[in-house]
Amino acid sequence: MTENTTDNLNIILPHQIRITEIQTHDIRFPTSLEDLGTDAVHIDCDYSATYVKIFTDHPKLVGVGLTFTIGKGNDLCAACIDFFKPFILNKTIADLENKMHSIWRQCTNHSQLRWMGPEKGVVHLAVAALFNGIWDLISKYHNKPLWKYIIELNTNDLLDKLSFTYLDDAISRSEAFVILENKKRDVAFSKKNIIKNGFPCYTTAAGWLGYSDEKMTKLIKNALANGWTHFKMKVGQDINRDIKRLELVRKLIGPNNILMIDANQVWSVHESIEYINKLKKFDLYFVEEPTNPDDVLGFRKIKDAVPEVNLATGEMCQNRIMFKQFLENGSLDFCQIDSCRMASLNEIIPIMLLASKLNIPLIPHAGGVGLCEYVQHLNIINDLIITSNDIRLSEYAESCAEHIENPAIISNGHYVTPLKAGYSAIIKQKSLEDYNFPSGKYWKSVL
Repeated sequence: MTENTTDNLNIILPHQIRITEIQTHDIRFPTSLEDLGTDAVHIDCDYSATYVKIFTDHPKLVGVGLTFTIGKGNDLCAACIDFFKPFILNKTIADLENKMHSIWRQCTNHSQLRWMGPEKGVVHLAVAALFNGIWDLISKYHNKPLWKYIIELNTNDLLDKLSFTYLDDAISRSEAFVILENKKRDVAFSKKNIIKNGFPCYTTAAGWLGYSDEKMTKLIKNALANGWTHFKMKVGQDINRDIKRLELVRKLIGPNNILMIDANQVWSVHESIEYINKLKKFDLYFVEEPTNPDDVLGFRKIKDAVPEVNLATGEMCQNRIMFKQFLENGSLDFCQIDSCRMASLNEIIPIMLLASKLNIPLIPHAGGVGLCEYVQHLNIINDLIITSNDIRLSEYAESCAEHIENPAIISNGHYVTPLKAGYSAIIKQKSLEDYNFPSGKYWKSVL
């Protein structure tokens, strides 16, 4: 590993920087007071982050990672990270880069903790926070935004860091190598384009289910004035209210803008078929999570019953194995990877590669604490070196952006390409102090 000068750190980094300390914080924002994030099943969301700081023996090089939750249980994720610290502490940056897959497997396949999953739930969310921090640390070391670090890696070096365990029946390493190498032929031109024009996205921020019609109308009109053309609305508590809300939204946005809905898993398969048939008259681009997020066969039944309506899912897919089943079974039309539900890029990128092989578009999930900051990197990685599909779209909702040091920037419905080193999701120090649970200034005042 060569010495590296970084504008962000303004230092010369030595060869052997070691991990000296890992701090974990339970950060919770009281967003339930404003009905932010409300949908058919999540009615009182306090947007939260299990937040990790990875310190090194160089005082100016710190990795930051998080996973997103909505309140209770965030403490479980934070506590779980303690079990993984011995695998990371005293490692060098070179160790993390060169042995990443084996370290990742030590965490995801821990011989005792895996009984709690395996590779799902609290343990997997904790691994996501830790490895999001590791990727942030490594890309900062190289003075590159994460997306640039990834696309400039030698293809074999990148593949060495990823997990194809349980996927090799669906996509082989050699197939993944060919996909990456073929896309890299045009990467220079594509990179210039994405830096200049950004990446298109849709907004969910106007459509939370707890919002009144008046508030929703005001937010949609404001979004239209700011260049938004793609809108997603929450549905699922009352089909008659859903119909009235969608009538209002379609009238507001007109026939040429794009409308999507999200039921957040609330319907049965039979209800999904019945209700989608009632709502499809609003010209829906996709219906997201109509039923249980693990029901691969149920999604397929819905698709077969209402083939003219696209289905999207993925934010609750707990690992790459679930995605493999959805993708190979043709149970979804749009693959919605989540930056924190799966255990970081180590298994997210393999799913992108499988989706590319099957020519299934990615429309990633975002919107919670840090998710928009993360997903902007995933969109670029997928677009530049993985997918050949021409559908380009991602989610955006400015939830808690005021607490982020370097929030994702939107211009005319497009993510502006991030150029600062790292993985972007850094919470402001004052927000950490005020909203640390339960000892932060805010929580002390209300508990």
